[in-house]
Amino acid sequence: MYKLLLFLHKTNQDEILLHFNDFTKKYLADLTGEEIKVADVESNLLLDKKYSKFCEVTVDSKETWDRMMNSKEGKTLNKDLMDFHQHITIIFVDYNN
Repeated sequence: MYKLLLFLHKTNQDEILLHFNDFTKKYLADLTGEEIKVADVESNLLLDKKYSKFCEVTVDSKETWDRMMNSKEGKTLNKDLMDFHQHITIIFVDYNN
């Protein structure tokens, strides 16, 4: 199992939250063909970086993820993530190793 964990940095800018909900979440759904659920993050006081939202995508392997990211939908998502990267933290977890 291979997971993408995506955390939205805490901000008071409404346009950042709207972008996450209206674009990033949609592009993830377009890529996976599944509904993407977004959760509120209850930030840990020990973390330097605070987060407001979280979502995840699960696929069977890194190879599957790489293949998906080479699709038209993956390229659209990749462009969005590159343009939006200063507002998010992305972590990949590989359970297959």
